[in-house]
Amino acid sequence: MTAGRHVGIAAAGWMSDTRHLVKRARDEAHQYHSIYNAEIPAKIIAERMGMYVQAYTLYSSVRPFGVSTILGCVDKDGPQLYMVEPSGQFVGYRGCAAGKGKQAAKTEIEKLKLEELTVRDAAKEAARIIYAAHDETKDKLFELELSWICAESGMLHAHVPQDVLAEAIQFAERSLDEDDGDDDDDEMEDEEL
Repeated sequence: MTAGRHVGIAAAGWMSDTRHLVKRARDEAHQYHSIYNAEIPAKIIAERMGMYVQAYTLYSSVRPFGVSTILGCVDKDGPQLYMVEPSGQFVGYRGCAAGKGKQAAKTEIEKLKLEELTVRDAAKEAARIIYAAHDETKDKLFELELSWICAESGMLHAHVPQDVLAEAIQFAERSLDEDDGDDDDDEMEDEEL
């Protein structure tokens, strides 16, 4: 979801809370732009969202938000990534994950050499990690959506083009099939021993 021309949000949790926080992020970005006549820096929007979310943990008259949000942004300091937890804590990352399969996804992210990836390769790897972390037996079906902020999108938050998305999905499915084939081979070797 887009919160500003250069700010994208991904979330894991309750969709109603996600929509509320995206609206709040849009309001913060608009308010900052109207006051300073500049795009809101990544750290500022992450800090403001963190304070807003944290305020909902203080009072018994409101419930805390049930969503973790990941803010991707490009500003004068370059590309930045922040995660805002339901507690209000916000932390900057080089790569992060949220939701049910976050531990498996974090393990896969740590294996990547992020500095060496092109944005197209990063889209493929993101799709592979999402497919790998998804448990078909427990989880419901999903539709993969990817967005980016890069030179190809004019440094604006935009959905990944359909050809890149299709290529990423094919890459992820091939990787998943290869992993399944490797697991079957390992099981056969164990049985032979």
